[in-house]
Amino acid sequence: MLFFGSSSIDLKITIFLLAISFLISLVILLFSKKIYLAVLVFSILANISFLLNIGSEMFVVYNFLWLGYFSFFIWPILNILLIVWYAKSGAKKK
Repeated sequence: MLFFGSSSIDLKITIFLLAISFLISLVILLFSKKIYLAVLVFSILANISFLLNIGSEMFVVYNFLWLGYFSFFIWPILNILLIVWYAKSGAKKK
């Protein structure tokens, strides 16, 4: 199932969303000066941008099916662990 009509459009939208995620994390880094928070925000937003197209054939057509599985099964677990670690380290600093 192609989400936006073709795998090339799905790929362009995913790359666009990754660029937006990077810009948002860069703004967070510039204003908060917390690199870990910026990395955490980028990781979560990048995962969301891949999950939006998880049903697309983009992963099959461009031969990175492993990235679809990684973003669906492993990446959310890593994000949860990053959030927990950030919450624990943030509580120590206050």
